[in-house]
Amino acid sequence: MNERDASPCIERLLLTAAGQRAVDVASIEAGVPSVELMESAGRSAAAWILDRWSPQRVVVLIGPGGNGGDGLVVARRLLGEGVDVRVLLLQPAEALGETSAVMLDRFERAGGRVTAVDDASQVDRYLEGADRIVDALFGSGLDRPLEGTYRKAVECLNASPVPVVSLDLPSGLASDGGELLGATVRADVTLAMAFLKPAHLLYPARSLCGNVAVTSVDYPTQSLEGIEPIARVPEPSGIAQRLPERRPDGHKGTFGRVLVVAGSVGMSGAAILCCRAALRVGTGLVTLAAPAQLNPVLEAALPEVITIPLPDGDGHIERLDDVRFEEAIERADVLAIGPGLSRATEAAEAVRDLVKRCDGSIVLDADGVAAYWSCPEELAAAGGDLVLTPHPGELGPLLGLSPEAVAADRIQVVRRFASGHRRVTVLKGAPTAIGLPEGSVFVNPTGNEGLGTGGTGDVLTGMIAGFLAGSAPPADAAILSAYVHGLAAETFARDRAARSLIASDLIELLPTVLHEVASWS
Repeated sequence: MNERDASPCIERLLLTAAGQRAVDVASIEAGVPSVELMESAGRSAAAWILDRWSPQRVVVLIGPGGNGGDGLVVARRLLGEGVDVRVLLLQPAEALGETSAVMLDRFERAGGRVTAVDDASQVDRYLEGADRIVDALFGSGLDRPLEGTYRKAVECLNASPVPVVSLDLPSGLASDGGELLGATVRADVTLAMAFLKPAHLLYPARSLCGNVAVTSVDYPTQSLEGIEPIARVPEPSGIAQRLPERRPDGHKGTFGRVLVVAGSVGMSGAAILCCRAALRVGTGLVTLAAPAQLNPVLEAALPEVITIPLPDGDGHIERLDDVRFEEAIERADVLAIGPGLSRATEAAEAVRDLVKRCDGSIVLDADGVAAYWSCPEELAAAGGDLVLTPHPGELGPLLGLSPEAVAADRIQVVRRFASGHRRVTVLKGAPTAIGLPEGSVFVNPTGNEGLGTGGTGDVLTGMIAGFLAGSAPPADAAILSAYVHGLAAETFARDRAARSLIASDLIELLPTVLHEVASWS
């Protein structure tokens, strides 16, 4: 999502098509006629278009359902503002639903032009001279591939150089997932009606939505009672609320202490990135415990970090019985375990022993998660607040699933794992999904393809640990970190190629991005 709502909304509900229908039905039962709902939806969409652009000639393609009715309201509202509007009706007028038929009549009474299109292959000639196209063919109710007239119309839209604005969803997408059914409009902008849908956030569907903005519909408050969203999406004002406060008289003790257990020969960078990220989000004191032979490199790279050399063998941690390490555990507010640690048997055993005897907050990442592949049941028994940050390839073995199966159903998979193990779980990827112990899921809307490079996950781990140390609750630390992490990637790409992003760039941008987030409060 590239359009961010500046309203005080702290989160958006992510609804399935069935959830959207349930809200519509509840609103009508509460006394709001369907005509009024459609009028408010179209009014808001038209206002968005007029506010962002100054269109001169707009073509609106109308489908048979409620989405077509929304498009007719948009057409009439634009017409009323002096825009030259032509409506293309791709089915007989009598095939329109009752509410949409009312909107067609209102548009014609306002002096609007309606063209019935018999041959969809000729749609392109009606688009000539337009500076915007409004796609109002199909919305969230579609569950099968487009065929015949509609498929040909979509092909014409995609071949046109004129920017396309889709209402609710690009026509051809099914709302409830990321898969593609077939021919689909490639929108420049999608105006989601009141609620986001999974297709707005899940790939590959998301790539066809262009910039996504949420426009309002006048639903009565009681229409949302009993509606369970499939997930929630944090908004800027909600992210700002999760940012831990900073005492003006604070010091390194009050701003939290993070102990990082990470690194092995060849993977010292993971430990370095994790520590730097923890520092950049405001941690008062960071200590790094790593294999002894890495200590000269780590001390040179991390002048602000205390290092504790641990007994090692073959370049990885063998034991955690160092006296200084035991003292560091006692002082630490948060442990971050796993980045670059190695999957050696000795390291995995050391991780499980450490988690078992700690009752504070722990962020478990990468090789720290892999340490439990053979015994996932131990995660539920571990003490303290445990936050896991796996990617699909690391979470899959804990559930007996392939990485592909995890990625394909990431919302439900992370919900099942987080609630079953009673642990906050950050499933990294596009998009990152955060599962909470009580069963709710947050889908992160920020980020870009630049995050697909080594080390960005280590940065995220350090950020979560740092915010935890700064007194953020586990869920807040996870949601805040994922959002800021993605926003840093977007900030980088504002004037540079996203493909050039490296993990260190994220850390360098954190001061700028956190300054922006603080201004939202």
